[in-house]
Amino acid sequence: MQDDRTWDRIVDAIEQKFGLIDHGRAKRQMEDAPDLTEFVSYVVFSREGEKLKLERIQGPAIVDRKTMGARRAGSSTRVENVYDVNEVSFRTNLYREAGTEWETIDPSVLGF
Repeated sequence: MQDDRTWDRIVDAIEQKFGLIDHGRAKRQMEDAPDLTEFVSYVVFSREGEKLKLERIQGPAIVDRKTMGARRAGSSTRVENVYDVNEVSFRTNLYREAGTEWETIDPSVLGF
């Protein structure tokens, strides 16, 4: 699959430029749809003394977003995602280690 080759090229570039501390794959339930599963590939590396983690998440595609709640002033609304389990989407997240937590940062800082 094209997306797998792209991920492999990114991981190879990170390994050559920075070296890998850790890497792996995991399966987890989606936060907003516990009956659905997403697959996560990740690499952990160090850049300029910072520990970074790059994740590639593969899961069901979002086909619609529904706004739930009243639209009057002062009321709260929430967004509910509608997924298509037959369609696959990919997203990439980059995190910086901040103490014991990972905080999200913009992937363009890598310069790839």
